[in-house]
Amino acid sequence: MPAGQDPIKVIDEPGAERTVLQPVDHAAFFAALNQPPAPTDRLKAAFAHHRKTVASR
Repeated sequence: MPAGQDPIKVIDEPGAERTVLQPVDHAAFFAALNQPPAPTDRLKAAFAHHRKTVASR
């Protein structure tokens, strides 16, 4: 979204993409946000690789 645009107006534009969840999907989505699964070994390795190879400002 370009700077200075009202995000609510952008969302309400005709043709804006929306995702509509069924109640069971809604519950699963928010349950995953509230209680995310433990990080896997691959995710831990990816974060370690990132720390070694990316210089933060």
